[in-house]
Order: sequence, then structure tokens, then C-alpha cells
Amino acid sequence: MEIMKNSNIIMYGFLVWLFIAPRNNSSRYGEFFLAYMAALLFSLVGSSEILMVKPAAFFFTIGGVFAFVYVVMRKTIHIAIKK
Repeated sequence: MEIMKNSNIIMYGFLVWLFIAPRNNSSRYGEFFLAYMAALLFSLVGSSEILMVKPAAFFFTIGGVFAFVYVVMRKTIHIAIKK
């Protein structure tokens, strides 16, 4: 697999999955995050099945994994500056 060759597909996947991600200020964030996580899981399973036929779908989902990690880190890491 050529990661650099498919880096634009990974970036598109990252942007699309980041756009789909639940917003922090939502009152139903937990429900939306669970749905987001399940959709990404099913997408990973589905794209791994068609990896040899259509590798672009796999790399698109890898971008989704990066977006998922970004969303989790954004929610869990809190930086506070005290004066």
C-alpha cells in the first residue's frame, strides 16, 4: 500500500469524518458519539472486506480513524491556564 500516493484520499476522509463528528456543545453528545463510533466501526469492517478491490475506500476510512482520534483527544485533553 502506498500511503503517500493515497494521502489525498486520507485527507478527504479525515475532513468528511470530522464534519460528521458530534459537536462539543450538543446536549446529546453521548448518543451522537456512540452513533459516530458505530458508523466508523462498520465502515472499517466494510472497507477491509473490499480492500483488494477498491483500496480508496480503505484509505478514506483510515482518514476517518484519524478524525476519530482527533475528536477523542479534543474532548479528553483540557488545557487550563491559571494566572
